[in-house]
Amino acid sequence: MERGTERMTVSSEQWEKIDTKYNGLFWAISHKISGDRALASLEDNFADLQIVALEAVAGFEKKTGRKFDEFWGEKLFDQYFKTCLWNFKNNKGARIAQRYNINRDVVSTSQNEEVLKLEGNDGSQFDFEFFLEDISTQFTEEQKEVIEALVRCPSCVKQNGSVNISKVAKKVDMGWQVTADIVKSLDKVLAP
Repeated sequence: MERGTERMTVSSEQWEKIDTKYNGLFWAISHKISGDRALASLEDNFADLQIVALEAVAGFEKKTGRKFDEFWGEKLFDQYFKTCLWNFKNNKGARIAQRYNINRDVVSTSQNEEVLKLEGNDGSQFDFEFFLEDISTQFTEEQKEVIEALVRCPSCVKQNGSVNISKVAKKVDMGWQVTADIVKSLDKVLAP
């Protein structure tokens, strides 16, 4: 298996040694990576750590010029190996923390299909007008139009979660700059 320019040189017997010794640590670190259920599920974290383990062995072989069987069980390798695992955890955690405000309330749509439906438990359609009446004191008429466009037209939101200003401007029949200003004003009202 190749990743980048390093070649993974771990046999199945060697992997079994690693897995036997460090499996508990893999799981412990996997549990500590949290904050984003979409990007950091327990199983994904565990699989990522296994890849890091393979890379750590290849990296140690490259640094020392020795093979796995020569350094297995040494304290220096153990420290290097654990450092690689913890550094991965810290780096992944830092990336999650940077995007926390965007991803914090993410739920799995495959496990929670109800988030995809705009109907109530009784099968009735979501009443957007009632929703707008309920929050009418917080928003101007123009802001309500932009919110309605965003709710009714999912393509008005880009893949990265940002608003497609041009598309919203066309939907609400306003200029691009006016629409951009309204979206900014909504950000100030809706931001935690």
